Formats: sequence, C-alpha cells, structure tokens
Amino acid sequence: MKPIIEFVDVYYRYPGQPRFALQGFSVQVPAGEKIAVIGRNGSGKSTFFLHCNGLYRPQAGAVFYDGKPLDYSRAGLQTLRRHVGICFQNPDDQLFSASVAQDISFGPLNLGLKDSEARRRVEQAAEFCDVTGLLDRPTHALSGGEKARVALAGVLAMDPDVIIVDELMSTLDPWVRLHIIAIFERLHRHGKTLMLATHDLTVVESWATYVIVMAAGRTLFAGSPATLLSDAALLHETGLEHVWSRAGEWTAVSL
Repeated sequence: MKPIIEFVDVYYRYPGQPRFALQGFSVQVPAGEKIAVIGRNGSGKSTFFLHCNGLYRPQAGAVFYDGKPLDYSRAGLQTLRRHVGICFQNPDDQLFSASVAQDISFGPLNLGLKDSEARRRVEQAAEFCDVTGLLDRPTHALSGGEKARVALAGVLAMDPDVIIVDELMSTLDPWVRLHIIAIFERLHRHGKTLMLATHDLTVVESWATYVIVMAAGRTLFAGSPATLLSDAALLHETGLEHVWSRAGEWTAVSL
C-alpha cells in the first residue's frame, strides 16, 4: 500500500535540548486508515505530527507527502496544509478569534478562498461537528468539549485529506470523547486518513485499524492492532504489557 506520508531517517532536536526529539525516525503512514499513535510522554508523538504538515522541518532526513518530498516554500506549505490538518492537544492553542465563526473561517480565508466559499466551508464544518448553534459565541466562553469540537471544525473547514489529532480527548469527559469518536467515524467513511495520539489502548483495540508505537524519537512498531496486542514479546519490548493487562477493566465509554 502506498503511504500518504512517509518519514525517512528524520532527526530533530529542539534548541537548547541535549537529546533529539526524533532520532532516525522512519515510518510510513498508510492512506485511508484510522491510525493510533501511542507512546509515553516525550516519545516524540507531537514532534512527529508537527513535521507532517511542515510546521517543523527535519534537521536531517526527509518527509514525503504522496510520494514527493515536502516543499518548504511558502507556496509549497500552503498547498501541503490543504491536504494535512492538525488539531492540537489543547484547543486554546488553536482558538484565538473573537467568535466561533471567525475562528473556523480563519483557515479557509488564509488559503485564499473567496468569502462565499469560506462561508460554505464554515457552515459545513460547523454542522459536521455539531457547533452550528455556537457560531456567534465568543470562543473564550465555550466549555472544554465545545472548544474541542470547534477546534476540530476549524481543521475540517480546510477539507484536508489527512486529519491529525494530538491527544485532543485527554481532558474531555467520556460523553464528549464518544461524540468526537463518532465524528472521526464519519470522517473515515468520507475517505479521510485519521491519526490520533492516545495513551488509551482501548482506542487501539476498538477504533484503530493501524497503530504506530513510538519511544525515544523512534518507531518501535507499525502495523495492525491485532499484531501488537497479541504479541507478548512485542508488548514487553514496547513497555505496554502492564498497561494492556488492565484492558479488561475498561469499557467502551473510556473512549
């Protein structure tokens, strides 16, 4: 299967940090899958994501989209971000406009779309994420769950082919998580590739069709959830055996 995104021997270190956040990181992201990216805090998940749409640039190695190396020119990045959208872990890092409608419209307008097309995108994304009734609300007055859905709508308004979600659900209550998962399912049925960072192996088992395990800026595993969760040696190597041993205590509502 041809990967939609590919990393080849990528290295990246934050200024002033002694260790690389990504070190020799190589992975292929298959198109059209529901992908769970797991690993301990500091394993490199967010850094991986921020390279996917060119917010970060490798200090060594290369990133490819649809078989072509990323073009880091202004025009190249604008084109890339039409295809790859990122929803950050903390919605407050993404919401900055006065109203919900203005916030969702920022991406389409920044892509140079006409006002009429931007409005259409806003209405469509708001309906998809069930925030149509919030369009006139100030973003600072939203609840945590509402902010999460508005942040996701802002990404969807750009109509990307790949949607990356960086642990957006980690602070949400179970009911809002289920709502977000339902949105992901609808997106997948529309042919989108989804990547979700998570610490919850229930998500891996019951939602994902592909899983990437990261540690210390490297890929430890990439493949099917069934292969990962049925391989005792692999679970031990990845440090997931103790986490997975508690899976029986969890229910679907933990999504």
